[in-house]
Amino acid sequence: MKVCILSGSARPNNNTLRVAKAISSYFDSSKIIDFQEYDLPNFNQEMLVPGKETLFQTKMIHTIDEADLVFVLTPEYNWFPTAEIINTIHQLANNEYKHIFDNKVIATIGVSAGRGGRMPAVQLVSVFNKIISFFKLSSMVSPSAYEVQEVTRCIDEHGQLLDNKQFNAGFSEYVSYSLKVAKRWHFNA
Repeated sequence: MKVCILSGSARPNNNTLRVAKAISSYFDSSKIIDFQEYDLPNFNQEMLVPGKETLFQTKMIHTIDEADLVFVLTPEYNWFPTAEIINTIHQLANNEYKHIFDNKVIATIGVSAGRGGRMPAVQLVSVFNKIISFFKLSSMVSPSAYEVQEVTRCIDEHGQLLDNKQFNAGFSEYVSYSLKVAKRWHFNA
């Protein structure tokens, strides 16, 4: 199972990367796309052109394309996903790049240092379902969105889960659930 983890915060030393590293530790082979390297132009400035992507853009596009399971992580900024995640979707949800979203299971996670995270995860479920429907892709969004709250109390900067049995059980359950859905989806595809 090839796993892509989009760590959708461009802020230095962000908490979203902690969550991405923690998810990655569950898999023998996974790739994290760290949005601290993010360099996509704003959607209203210019569009990505196939074959003319930067190194970061090429890596992100290729990693999503090759994955069976894609985790999309975003911190919650004023109840929304990050501008970088939204812009990424605007840049890639078109005829030139739609193929990278085909034959995938997409799992969404909202991240918060406090008690938030749910809204952006749920909003991304709607957006990815619309992309799949509009382009008639053979993909699905995991029916379970997840929020990681109080990140710094639960996961260290290396992605190690801290001593919080309730959080650790819920986190492990979500990652396992996402993998189970992806295996079932790909087995029946």
